[in-house]
Amino acid sequence: MIRHKLIPLALTLTMALNGCASTTTPSESVSSGASGQEGEEPAGGASQNQTSSAAPAEFDPAELFTDRDMDTSYDESSSALIQLNGTTAESDAQGVEISEDVVTITDEGTYILSGSLEDGMVIVDAEDTDKVQLVFNGASITNGDSAAVYIKEADKVFITTAPDSENTLTNGGEYVAIDNNNIDGVIFSKADLTLNGEGTLTLNAQAGHGVVSKDDLKLTSGTYVITAASHGLSGKDRVCIAGGTLNITSGKDGIQAENDEDTSLGYLYIEGGTFQITAEGDGLSASSTLWVEDGDYNIVTGGGSANAVQQSDTRMERPAGGHGFQGGQPAGEAGMEPPTGEMSMEPPAGEMGMEPPTPPEGTEPSASSEGMETMSELAASETAAETTEDTTVSTKGLKATASLVLNGGTFNLDCADDGLHSNGDLTVNGGSYQIATGDDGMHADGALTISEGDVEITQSYEGIEGLSIDITGGDISLVASDDGLNAAGGADGSGTGNRMDQFKSTEGAYISISGGTLRVDASGDGIDSNGDLYVTGGEIYVSGPTNGGNSTLDYTGEGVISGGVFCGTGSLGMAQNFGTSSTQGVMMVSVDTQAAGTTIRLLDGDGQELGSWQADKEYSSVIVSCPEITQGATYTLEAGDTTTEVVMDSLVYGAGGMGGPRGGAGAGGGRGGMRNPDGQGLGAAQGVPEAQKGAFANPTAGSEAGN
Repeated sequence: MIRHKLIPLALTLTMALNGCASTTTPSESVSSGASGQEGEEPAGGASQNQTSSAAPAEFDPAELFTDRDMDTSYDESSSALIQLNGTTAESDAQGVEISEDVVTITDEGTYILSGSLEDGMVIVDAEDTDKVQLVFNGASITNGDSAAVYIKEADKVFITTAPDSENTLTNGGEYVAIDNNNIDGVIFSKADLTLNGEGTLTLNAQAGHGVVSKDDLKLTSGTYVITAASHGLSGKDRVCIAGGTLNITSGKDGIQAENDEDTSLGYLYIEGGTFQITAEGDGLSASSTLWVEDGDYNIVTGGGSANAVQQSDTRMERPAGGHGFQGGQPAGEAGMEPPTGEMSMEPPAGEMGMEPPTPPEGTEPSASSEGMETMSELAASETAAETTEDTTVSTKGLKATASLVLNGGTFNLDCADDGLHSNGDLTVNGGSYQIATGDDGMHADGALTISEGDVEITQSYEGIEGLSIDITGGDISLVASDDGLNAAGGADGSGTGNRMDQFKSTEGAYISISGGTLRVDASGDGIDSNGDLYVTGGEIYVSGPTNGGNSTLDYTGEGVISGGVFCGTGSLGMAQNFGTSSTQGVMMVSVDTQAAGTTIRLLDGDGQELGSWQADKEYSSVIVSCPEITQGATYTLEAGDTTTEVVMDSLVYGAGGMGGPRGGAGAGGGRGGMRNPDGQGLGAAQGVPEAQKGAFANPTAGSEAGN
């Protein structure tokens, strides 16, 4: 990749911008932590994380966990003992009722369970002000037709695994109603439920879910192995996880928070933990906000990216030389006017860069119907795609209906559908991401923001998609079979739909890149905005499309570059440059078709190399911008065996599909790799892998260049 000498300045600006972000620190509340006490105060130190102003008003992490949620201790001498004996149980404690294989707890306190029930149930049916702690110490409970643990009524229940203990709860494959509650989990709770401990709890749900809470579900410690026909963990009001180790295999979502009655509830908050999730549905899902502070996540959904429905780019081949049809300004010019005069729907074959459709056997469509039939086919395919999406099980890695906020964590996602998905906004403030997906790597119906983090999208249909995309920092690389970045708006799948409207701007759509490092390998458009495109900083490297229907850059509003480093390659047919409002020098040059891996070198008027880069794919168009390109100067661009002299009569050289004059064969740059003229590899100080080192900078310019 290209490395720029002004990286320290770019990083300083990025840090300054990040430092201006609004942050709040949750206040601490101290609890006595006494087991069995009625009152509970938030735990001091349980949520000592900074949260950004993106948090919804009702979401306060400082109030999520109490001291008792975090406390795994219990006093055995003052606890009630329950011995499970196969087909029955025994206990001499008050508050325990035993009827054959059903154990009912009716009073507040701590209860220690050991032994096994072969086909029984533990029921908590206490006062709605009572707090009950169940300690599993080598307990095994199987219920053939209902829950193993049923919390019918209480204020709050804690299920604690004793240190080093192994415990198992199993459902036999069906749920037969025993009251008016729809019991459908191995652990089913009508009250707030907290799971913690220092042992292991294995849950086998041959039908239904692993754990269900119709109020709050919290998990703060312990090891959990969950196999469920439906959801692994499911909470109605909120699911909050502070730690622990979870290994979940589920027929639906791995962890789900869902409330159909109150949109401010149904959120999922994770402060830390280790997660191994294999889900036929979504990995993590929230009907409102999904908020992650930290944790280690290995998530496979829907059989993984290899099991995704194959998608294709249905857009028509667009005309060479611009995004208009005929006439008008070049596509590289901002504020493009539509062509004047009448426009026929019957263009001659090939005039729009595509061959006429082949008619079915035995039919000969008239000339007047050919274009309309093509449009009808496109519309039908889009309708079919939308219908399929509506009826297909969601198989996303992380999914939120309101907003998805990621402040940290390590994620390895292999998903049949989107890796990260929000029906509202998506914010990445940190973390490390390895994403392979059958659809979008990251998708937001609203705003998608990346301020920092390491993101590697190794497989996707579209890499990063949102109504708006703001990148202010981070190290991002992506591979996309369609667009790399796409500001399109609308619901998920907008990257494959609306192809008939591909030249129309979308209100609110834009892409803004002001920091970080972005590497794009896209078979569709490299960077595609259905609105405006602004580049004010950062480093951007685009290996764009090889087909003439796509381009390195594609925007319908204005495209402005005023800072940073940009180097992109792609096909010539639809090549689009930054617009004339740009305040930093940029050149777009047409070259003879060059093979993948050929080196691009930019030399100043003295023959000094400003930088070099190797494109990942074949290309016939090159776009280069860096602060060292100034108006009035002369440069030489070497691309493989093609050499072009560029005189910067203005800050923007080459527009539309023109790209300036095609260069002639010359002494090509060779495979000089990512090295400056003194032979030293650049970029190592920023931790860039050896294979990606490079620079597009004047080695003698110094850090003040371009200020």
